[in-house]
Amino acid sequence: MDIAPQILIVAGLIVLMYGFLLGIPMARARKKASRAPRYLIAAHLAALIQGSILLALTVAFDFSMLASWIETLIASLFTGGVLLFDLGLTINWLQGSEDAFAERSLGYKVSSSGTPLILVSAGILVYGVLMAL
Repeated sequence: MDIAPQILIVAGLIVLMYGFLLGIPMARARKKASRAPRYLIAAHLAALIQGSILLALTVAFDFSMLASWIETLIASLFTGGVLLFDLGLTINWLQGSEDAFAERSLGYKVSSSGTPLILVSAGILVYGVLMAL
């Protein structure tokens, strides 16, 4: 197995586990209030969704015609982008942010820094897959 799918599998499982673990403070928050904090819910759901996406991307890498080192770089960029996004949401939750966009909070800045990594890597991977068709 190439390195890129290994990166995605390990990162995907770690991110999924993080999402599962965020269910614990979410359940505790629900015992005290009618709903959990906004950014705790967002971090929980984002980790579950993005962990699944990282795992699913291994299929796209099977179709890609890119060089192995490029695929490894792309997998690393995807992983870094997801980790930054989830870290930003977690920071927003821990700091009690109500509207990270309006506040331009630290969590917002961290999450936003992951977006270009995901977009660039997605664009390169789409190119690699289309070249294989």
